[in-house]
Amino acid sequence: MDSIEKLIAIEAIKVVKAKYFRFVDTKDWEGLRAIFTPDAQLEVPEARTGPAGIDQSLIFFEQALEGAVSVHFGHMPEIEIESENHARAIWPMDDRIYWPPERASILGYAHLRGFGHYHETYERLDGEWKIKTMRLTRLRLVTQTPPRAVD
Repeated sequence: MDSIEKLIAIEAIKVVKAKYFRFVDTKDWEGLRAIFTPDAQLEVPEARTGPAGIDQSLIFFEQALEGAVSVHFGHMPEIEIESENHARAIWPMDDRIYWPPERASILGYAHLRGFGHYHETYERLDGEWKIKTMRLTRLRLVTQTPPRAVD
């Protein structure tokens, strides 16, 4: 690939990641599924399962974010185009998730604020870049448990 083709690929990958954040925050599970390869593997520390397939991961996302408001941010990615159809990236991230008082998350939190990095690989399938692997590492996780009555 020449330099222009690489820049076009980098911009396309940025759009894929922007869609990831929007689809998670708007709970568009069908849209989220569409930006991953069929054999994608995801690893999110809060799931406590190690790497999991995309379908299993989507079930976790749906359950964990039910009733919640989430806001995800990705910053200043390091994207490396390895070949015409393969790339890798590291995305610094910041996320905030708020659950309503009557519904603590399946994780036992009322509020979560996290900082870390997404480590990802991408594959171009039929001309479209998709996420093949995603591993979230946390540098800091700040949580608040739901209030409880004191007897």
